[in-house]
Amino acid sequence: MSTQKKKILILTGSFGNGHIQVTNSIVSHLNKMHLDDLTVIEHDLFLEAHPVITTICKQWYINSFKYFRRMYQAFYYSRPDEIDKCFYKYYGLNKLLNLLLKEKPDLILLTFPTPVMSVLTQQFNMNIPIATVITDYRMHKNWITPNSSRYYVATDDLKAELTNIGIPNDHTKVTGIPVSAQFEAPIDRVEWCYQNHLDPTAPTILMSAGAFGVSKGFHTMIERILSNTPRAQVVMICGRNKDLKRQLSTAFKNNNNVLILGYTKEMNAWMAVSHLMITKPGGITISEGLARRTPMIFLNPAPGQELENAYYFESKGFGKIADTPDDAIEIVTHLLQHNDALDQMVQHITDARIEHATQKLCNDLLHLLYDSTAYQNVYGKVPLYARLLVK
Repeated sequence: MSTQKKKILILTGSFGNGHIQVTNSIVSHLNKMHLDDLTVIEHDLFLEAHPVITTICKQWYINSFKYFRRMYQAFYYSRPDEIDKCFYKYYGLNKLLNLLLKEKPDLILLTFPTPVMSVLTQQFNMNIPIATVITDYRMHKNWITPNSSRYYVATDDLKAELTNIGIPNDHTKVTGIPVSAQFEAPIDRVEWCYQNHLDPTAPTILMSAGAFGVSKGFHTMIERILSNTPRAQVVMICGRNKDLKRQLSTAFKNNNNVLILGYTKEMNAWMAVSHLMITKPGGITISEGLARRTPMIFLNPAPGQELENAYYFESKGFGKIADTPDDAIEIVTHLLQHNDALDQMVQHITDARIEHATQKLCNDLLHLLYDSTAYQNVYGKVPLYARLLVK
């Protein structure tokens, strides 16, 4: 590899926690490699470019999971075959130009759908290497940047989807979705259960209220799961939903088979010791579940990337979709009473999961980076346009 100083610019987004988590995993791994000739910088492009509008959009996005599902569905599935059509295609352009001229990166890595990049590659004739980490399990057009150098994807199936729309086969690498290294670290299940006053021999169901705490009906679900399967124990993660935690803690304060937790940094351990997880099918959460070989039940997935992820996982035998709490209870009861069905799900996950995704991605990214051309040869018309558009 060259000893010339290189710089990677990572563009991410804070719509949900997953894109930030992927960014953190990649940055952490690169830092551990101690590459003295490499600088990595991160920017939340849309938030920095238009803080007020983006904050409003983020709030709408959060509420869309509960109140505006049809609106978000229409947005997500709008004109799926028109890859170059996106109503916010120019959103963040001036800020992006500023970043490029200030930082002069040798490679841009996208961990969030960023359609404005296509403006640079198509209209500005910029040929700096652009790599994208697709953090879902099915394709959406907003992930596509024409003339991009690399796409890092979760599965061979997603690679085939990209090939079908004209992405060169060698531009896509199946690395898996990067997750924190702690999700691949060994956990002593027996010791962890004893530490948390749980029975290591009992079937354990992990339930998550999701990053925004938008799911309901957990009290009834817990009661009915324990009624149907008396030996089972439930670990409920309420996240930052303090009201939910308070309500459930009061309701189950005398039940030794129920553990109610708020926000936790130990999700990796809870996934590792659980036999089933009831959750929302966000791309990073379900990738962490794959890493921990935990079968998943997806409760009422929202239209869009959540539903597409859920469809894919169900088709592969990694999880099951529950449209209602009653459906979730029925699925849990069936799986806990039929160990062969649960074991089969674990085996499907074991056969399909990709280990060390972050390491694989970073290794390829560095090869791409050190093969890149010098700054002055790759930015096309960017400096010319910048004189007119950028303050």
